[in-house]
Amino acid sequence: MKLKSVARATSLAGILCAATTISADEVGAMRSAGALAFGDGDVLFVGDSKAGVVHAFDFDAEDFANQSEVFLGRMETSEGWTLVNNIDAEIAGLLGVHPYDVMINDMAVHPSSQQVFLSVHRGVGPDAEPVIVKVDQGTVALVDLTAASYSQTSVGDLPGSDGLEFGQDLRDLAITDIDFYEGEIFVAGVGTGDFASNLRRIAYPFTGEVATSSIEIWHAVHAQFETCAPIISQQIHEINGVPTLVAVYACTPLVRIPLSELKDGAHVRGEMIGELGYGSTPIDMISYTDPMDQNDYVLITSTSRSAKRVSLADIGSVEAMPTEAPNNFGPAGIGQFPMPTEAEHLAMLNPYWSVAVRRNVKDSRKLDLVSIPVPFFLDRAIHVVEMNFEGAADPFGFRNHERLKR
Repeated sequence: MKLKSVARATSLAGILCAATTISADEVGAMRSAGALAFGDGDVLFVGDSKAGVVHAFDFDAEDFANQSEVFLGRMETSEGWTLVNNIDAEIAGLLGVHPYDVMINDMAVHPSSQQVFLSVHRGVGPDAEPVIVKVDQGTVALVDLTAASYSQTSVGDLPGSDGLEFGQDLRDLAITDIDFYEGEIFVAGVGTGDFASNLRRIAYPFTGEVATSSIEIWHAVHAQFETCAPIISQQIHEINGVPTLVAVYACTPLVRIPLSELKDGAHVRGEMIGELGYGSTPIDMISYTDPMDQNDYVLITSTSRSAKRVSLADIGSVEAMPTEAPNNFGPAGIGQFPMPTEAEHLAMLNPYWSVAVRRNVKDSRKLDLVSIPVPFFLDRAIHVVEMNFEGAADPFGFRNHERLKR
């Protein structure tokens, strides 16, 4: 399962054309691999910011290996399990590079098989090569993208590489997240012009048509209306019967937008309903039903604060935060509950377990792929507290279970 190198790819002009089916020889035209999302059935969408393209790989069902029998840990004692130890080194071995030259960009789980997929860059900087890897019973392997039926679509106008204060590549923000809903993909990112924050909705199978809305929000931390910074992470939910985009930005306003407002050429002002706390960038947003109270929640992880749990019911009912108001550094607005996660990437495996890419507890230079039980998102085995000591009180009865052998 060897991917064709970018050097053998077709020309950039070819990949920027409107949606079309191309041959297996042209799959190597993928220039970057960022946001991942699964659609209906067995379609994997890959965001390619450098090319300004979303790739769609429609696999056969037998291309996925069922992972439902993989041991995940023990729910009763809040213990997760290491699914792949030192996963960055495992990927590096496949790619023939040092683990420091492996960048894991996103993670998605195939819903029916529970198989984990990762978008990865081999190397860093403008010459990094994109690959997609998967995990099968603890073994990491390259995905043979040529085995899938393949199509692509441009996302429209693309930013250049310059324009950010600290020298980051603006083109890397062309596609920041992808969400699939009711036969369409919703692609967040940066375009061009004064209202650069874009949300594109694109029907799948691709037709070459892209409906682009520019998005404006009030950002309470900065106390201003903002039109450039893009959505970082998003999901779509039916809230009170209304299909609604729930989105979070850097520094970290939480916003809701009814899908009915997202029309081609529309300028949309999203409602800011919460501030999760300044000075942090969101990583992932997942949704789940708490098996204890049967309520629906979203959980948002970020770079420098604890994860925040927000009720979907509250997202539908809370009033928007006031605009043209003084700076509010948060947390503020919608009710939010801090949750423990150390995840660099987080996704749901099934209703009772999540999966995370996490720093190794004993050696932070390494990354592991681990399972974490829902709804507390706590892997008790990585902490040392009073009840871990011999003879100490055991208020939750954890020692009624034989300790898992690691």
